[in-house]
Amino acid sequence: MMERIWSDILDRFGQNVTLQGEEETVCKALIQPWLERKTEQEPHGPLGLGRKDLFRYLGPPEYPVGLDTIVVWKGQAYRVQSAHILGEGICPYWWAVLYPRDEAAL
Repeated sequence: MMERIWSDILDRFGQNVTLQGEEETVCKALIQPWLERKTEQEPHGPLGLGRKDLFRYLGPPEYPVGLDTIVVWKGQAYRVQSAHILGEGICPYWWAVLYPRDEAAL
């Protein structure tokens, strides 16, 4: 039952994301800025300092997210800093921390 509720939440409030790994998959997930760090989100500076902003990802259990997964959301690509499956046995979901993928494409 809880799995169905989580699926309904993602269908209703989730946004389309593309997971690029071994396969490319489109699904719905919740992504929000990670604001608990008490620092402002930072753009690139003139000295080439990287962005330090992080995002929280909550996604469906049937689409695994790992360190080699690229998450594309709103036209921006994000790398996975850490990812875990949580709520196993009750209401499983993927929880991950994302950061912007800023390197040039090869």
